[in-house]
Amino acid sequence: MLQLPKDPTAIDTRWLADVLDAPVTAHRLVDAHAGTTGRAVIELDYAGATSLPPRLFVKLPPADELQRAFVTSSGMGRREALFYGQLGAEVPVRVPHCYFAASDDSGEEYIMLLEHLEDSGCSFQNTSKHYGLAYVRDVLTEFARLHAAYWNSPRFARDLDWIEAPMQHEIAVGLVHSALEQFADGMPPVFTAMAELYLVHTDEIHRLWQQGTPTLIHGDAHDANLFMDGGRPGFLDWAVLARAPAMRDVGYFLAGTLRPEHREQLPQLLDFYRGQLRENGVSPPSHEEVWRQCQWHAGYVWLGATVTLAMGDAWQPVNYMQSSLQKLHGALDYLGSVEAIRAAL
Repeated sequence: MLQLPKDPTAIDTRWLADVLDAPVTAHRLVDAHAGTTGRAVIELDYAGATSLPPRLFVKLPPADELQRAFVTSSGMGRREALFYGQLGAEVPVRVPHCYFAASDDSGEEYIMLLEHLEDSGCSFQNTSKHYGLAYVRDVLTEFARLHAAYWNSPRFARDLDWIEAPMQHEIAVGLVHSALEQFADGMPPVFTAMAELYLVHTDEIHRLWQQGTPTLIHGDAHDANLFMDGGRPGFLDWAVLARAPAMRDVGYFLAGTLRPEHREQLPQLLDFYRGQLRENGVSPPSHEEVWRQCQWHAGYVWLGATVTLAMGDAWQPVNYMQSSLQKLHGALDYLGSVEAIRAAL
């Protein structure tokens, strides 16, 4: 079996030449850091002309032992490597080009050699640079293309059987408890109401989030996982992709992205998404169903933000997560999510 580098410093020029099937003569590690996973940038020299780029973005396990254990137990690294290796060139949305991806069966070791998006002229921080209802509709258009391509696909029982329902990670309950203890005093009532509802009905809520036609979802469509290629939104960080209802993506994105002055546009935006599904050959769920699921799945993005907040600055800066939750709490209130989830249990 091919040996995979355990960290950026273990990447070897000969190994790069082998996996890229190219005359790599030298490489240099120019950046390395870690978030949820390890990241690095390498420069490459080649013997002669090649179509390969001069720089690659590398994803591999994080150095921190606790974070590494979390990534392994959740299957995040292996899942993303499988995505880039098997689906990256197939999905009908813009994703980073993959030059090599591999993982061991346990998910402890994995590596991806990806397109360096900035070198391709792509940009980030979409909501600060491009926000507007036109941008929101552009993202919904891309979601509809992705979701329609795998809508209730029989491939989930064949070559895509490795794509599972979203993981219900056991650490979430403890982290919601921790967030409630640490931050409830400075939060609006909807924070405590959502936390207490989740803690009492954890399993039922996760089952609720599975109601609906399954498709391939990105699963984590916040602004840091989006980019722009010209005028087209793209998606990166596919570590929590799953087989789930499409509103897991759409509700997540809308609840976390729409500014307060545009929340009243939610019904029209959901109908726009339904229309895009129809244009891509899918008979969409009714307006009432997508609205109801949007109410439910806004609670999912709240859960992700809350467990991240509970980790302090380990995953994201606390002040950033508090700002994100402020927007999410407004969305939960507007949608009536706590009441809708409680009524559906």
